[in-house]
Amino acid sequence: MGRRMGTSGLTLGLRSGLMAVLTATVALPSAALAEWHEASSPNFLVYADQGEKQVHAFTDMLERYRSAMLALYKIPDEPTSPSNRLTVFVVRDAAQVRKLLGTGNRYIQGFYQSRAGGSVAFVPRVDGSTQSDRVSQGEQVLLHEYAHHFMYSVFSGSAPLWFTEGFAEFYSTAKFEKDGSVGLGLPATHRAAELFYAQDVPLEMLLSTRKYRDNASKRYDAFYGRSWLLFHYLMLSGKRPGQLNDYLGRLNNGEGEDAAAASAFGDLAGLNKELERYMMSRRMSYLNLGANRIKTTEIGVRPLRAAEAAMLPVMMRSKRGVDEDQAVVVAETAREIAAKYPDDPFVQTALAEAEFDAGNDAAALAAADRALARDPRAINALIQKMYVLFRQAEDDSSDSLWPKVRAAVGAANKVENDNPIPLSFYYRTYAAENKQPPEIAVQGLQKALMLAPYDTGLRMTLAHYHIRMGDKEMARKILGPLLNHPHDTGLADFARKMLEGDPSPAPLEDATDAAN
Repeated sequence: MGRRMGTSGLTLGLRSGLMAVLTATVALPSAALAEWHEASSPNFLVYADQGEKQVHAFTDMLERYRSAMLALYKIPDEPTSPSNRLTVFVVRDAAQVRKLLGTGNRYIQGFYQSRAGGSVAFVPRVDGSTQSDRVSQGEQVLLHEYAHHFMYSVFSGSAPLWFTEGFAEFYSTAKFEKDGSVGLGLPATHRAAELFYAQDVPLEMLLSTRKYRDNASKRYDAFYGRSWLLFHYLMLSGKRPGQLNDYLGRLNNGEGEDAAAASAFGDLAGLNKELERYMMSRRMSYLNLGANRIKTTEIGVRPLRAAEAAMLPVMMRSKRGVDEDQAVVVAETAREIAAKYPDDPFVQTALAEAEFDAGNDAAALAAADRALARDPRAINALIQKMYVLFRQAEDDSSDSLWPKVRAAVGAANKVENDNPIPLSFYYRTYAAENKQPPEIAVQGLQKALMLAPYDTGLRMTLAHYHIRMGDKEMARKILGPLLNHPHDTGLADFARKMLEGDPSPAPLEDATDAAN
């Protein structure tokens, strides 16, 4: 773990937070409908149904959050390719978030999907234009999931489930002060009721991913809350210095979860008693990173053009993902809008994606070409064209189209040479053609995973390559983060089957959805 950065006392323990959880009502923003704005920063692209100040403040919060975690773990701030930025859609309210997710769960406040070159998040509007207060529920979900997104750049091994969720919960309670400082690790008051009233998760079960998954109750339990409590205690209580580092080191050296916990933490009954006392604390420390540690960035904010605003709902639906029936409806809507704006590259690119999703290759290719006629460097249009040609080549038994696909891949790579999608698709053209990929294609796939370590499809594809080449140890290392996947047990089982010799090819389009 990173070095502790200094702490500040906070009179907001879980007991006081519990009353707020039980008595407070959640009010949705009541501001009048705002004009859609786009905020562009080095690491985020935000589309928000809000005013300029709110959009700027929200994007600034995300950049400061990322900067704080980079500073804490002493990670250099490498440039992010424009297309690999996280795109965040800030929609009208939580009901619209749930509609996009496709769930009737009234507790959903936001969700996030990770994939190379296309990670997206959907959250409700933020009320206000400053960040001095604690973040909203929707923002907290985004910070939780971005912490997962960030964690892959810190830990290369297979983190236990409790650690993965404790890590994300710990950072999701961030506080952003007007003076530019950022507080990390504030008490998770939103987990107070869970910790006091939900079904308990014994510590030995919490510390073992397999035991928890095999024995977890179908009732709502305290897993998330207990994971946060243990992580916070080991990080900030000062009672067990060095033990978390020791525990992670043992895991990275190949010790099993039970053995690593026993060696690093000793008597679990004693640790459990300490956690019970800690949960009742009236004061808890948090990490306070001063403004001098936080990197500020330029953020450009502009109102969307009428054409962009008209097509944005289609774009959001496509980015969320559609099934076969939904794709037909979305494509029909996209055509109606695009007919009004035939020369707008944003609109025509969104149409190309909608037509591709609906299986209309010729229409998708035509829309992509119209976008490129207006803007030859429109990277998303180049990628949609690449997708269409790739699918056509897969369906063509003559194998004559693959050179054309590789030319499209090369055109996209030339515009943005650190975009993970063209880098990975160059490898995929050889895999789909059943040819041995040249070393440069393998290197491109490796770079794509380095740029987007959260993308499960890239991870599976590269692991599958090493399995075919007889290097299972390298494949195991690459699959490590999936073996105890925090949200998808089926994915974890698939990864294990790959290592055990399942001949099935690796899935290439997996993405992780997470909601709260």
